[in-house]
Amino acid sequence: MLLRMPGFTYLGLGHCEFFSDSILEKLMETGKFNKLIAIDISYTNALSESAIYNFLINYGSNLRGLILSGKPKLTENFWLNVIPFLKNIRICGLGTANGWFLRINTRVHIDQVIEGFAQHCAYMDRLEIQWDPDTIRFSDKSNKFVDHIRLRCPHLRSITLSDGEYYEMVKSNFERADRKRVVRTTINYSTSIVSLLTHYNDLLFN
Repeated sequence: MLLRMPGFTYLGLGHCEFFSDSILEKLMETGKFNKLIAIDISYTNALSESAIYNFLINYGSNLRGLILSGKPKLTENFWLNVIPFLKNIRICGLGTANGWFLRINTRVHIDQVIEGFAQHCAYMDRLEIQWDPDTIRFSDKSNKFVDHIRLRCPHLRSITLSDGEYYEMVKSNFERADRKRVVRTTINYSTSIVSLLTHYNDLLFN
């Protein structure tokens, strides 16, 4: 069915078991993503790291929204390589919750990921990082990198993190800058690309 569509500007495929490398490649070959601005491919088990990487280096600069959480193999190195291609990103979700259950053995140096977004994604509006405290690594110097994203991404309205020591540190950093409602936990908030829909305002109600 996807191949019959003339093209996409918004595509939500989170948790779709059928969405595989071959389908993604076929959509790319037929130009279905030429006008794409937002995509959710979280928890798509049939998609490989190499296929996603190839997609992002070709279309990442057009994207304003990308939700790519729930992919345990997409860790620090993957994101450090693709973030430079996300120049126009506004909304981004990454990481995998419950790393202990999924037996994620690789620890993520969160400072480098934060610095990547600070350097390359000046239009960032909402950022969600799902890696839990058992997966991420940070240090006493982490506040410096949080300063960078806070100052270099002036449009940033929401950072969502797993509850823990790193969340408390980031929250404290933003509160000292009198931005008390920016940092949230994944327990109470979930980031979505739905606000990028053309007629999103028509969906709002009191």
